[in-house]
Amino acid sequence: MKRNLIFVFVVMSLSLWCAVGFVVNSGSETLSRVDFETGEINNTFAVLGSMPNRIELTQDFAYVVNSGDNSIQKIEMETGSTVANIFIALSSNPYDIIIEGDFAYVTGGLINKVYKIDLNLDEVVSSVDVGGNPAGMAVFDGRLYVGNTDYSNYYANCSVSIIDLNTFEVTATVPTEVNPQFLSVINDNIHISCGGDWGGISGKICILDPITEEITDIIEIGGVTSNFAVAPGGIVYVGDGFGYSLFAYDALDYSVIYGSSNPFTPGGVMVAANDENLFVLGGEWGQNFTIKKFDFEENLINEYTVALYATDIKLMPEFTGITNEQLPVTNYQLTNYPNPFNPSTTISFSVTQTSSFVTLEIYNLKGQKIKDLSPILCHPEPFDKLRTGSVEGRGGNFNSTWNGTDQNNNPVSSGVYFYQLKIDGEVAGSHKMLMMK
Repeated sequence: MKRNLIFVFVVMSLSLWCAVGFVVNSGSETLSRVDFETGEINNTFAVLGSMPNRIELTQDFAYVVNSGDNSIQKIEMETGSTVANIFIALSSNPYDIIIEGDFAYVTGGLINKVYKIDLNLDEVVSSVDVGGNPAGMAVFDGRLYVGNTDYSNYYANCSVSIIDLNTFEVTATVPTEVNPQFLSVINDNIHISCGGDWGGISGKICILDPITEEITDIIEIGGVTSNFAVAPGGIVYVGDGFGYSLFAYDALDYSVIYGSSNPFTPGGVMVAANDENLFVLGGEWGQNFTIKKFDFEENLINEYTVALYATDIKLMPEFTGITNEQLPVTNYQLTNYPNPFNPSTTISFSVTQTSSFVTLEIYNLKGQKIKDLSPILCHPEPFDKLRTGSVEGRGGNFNSTWNGTDQNNNPVSSGVYFYQLKIDGEVAGSHKMLMMK
């Protein structure tokens, strides 16, 4: 085999994994930073604006929705310093934010719009009309799904607007159950938490098929359903709007594990999860909230006190202890796009040898193999013999899409992952990518 040595690749090995959480304290108007491994809590990591509500994270910045200020506050992840306040629109009352590539999308809860923010410019560049009182969102396959609660009209016209992100136009509107406030992409479907009317109409989960653009299943949970957190085994945990309970269902067969008649307690208003733990945020009005950390056998591991009336929690995985090993390899132009990503990313590489055996695998921060994307799943341009793993011919470019699932096609949690390319058993490249939900 002929190889041209072009550069030296650095292979990273990880010796420590930890999880850091960021919590929006609406009552205190502060941002908490919680290190769940060391127990270190900084409840004034950043001072927020008026009526802070939701948060979204990238590798470098936290973006907090300040509903009372009609703005998005951009905060440095390392220092907690505010670097920008991005004005949305007068009386827009922004509710939620989601990031896709170089753009953020924000729902204007009072004026029935979704706003598009260029994150390189830190300014609104476009907007589109949607249904009444839009709230939570999800992104899948180039489309933005927006839950329209229509609460100001007594939930009369609850729906999900589907927006083409290329044209930034609404292409479809799908009626839902009452109060579609939270959305998440799970197993290539859109799961919609319809919390009900806080009274006579109880919470349900609607399953939206993005291909047919129809509601295919409705899960009767009860209570007031809140946001989602997916455990590694495919169990979906759902927060309780009242904060007393925790609900759950199976992501594959939609069977209810914990409903309003048999809730898991203690519960909370918001939930988050990584590969190791479930985090439940809750508390009493007028008091500091707490985060309860559980393992996936539902044992309580620890509790962390944050500040007044917390409204959102997001997790940012971190890693330290990197050692370097230099290997001479060929330039395979290994990369992925987008990064960060949600819900999928395309991994690209080039092969220039006359003959080689290719493997492409996904690993988590612990070094555990999550997914095998080896050649049977790759899509070559000039080749037609990649199915067996043998690349023969002139060489060429290859793409493989990872949809954020493990080997059993269960969705993985948000966090940092690595993809590794091997040629004839030798590591040719390994890169980091960040999955955001």
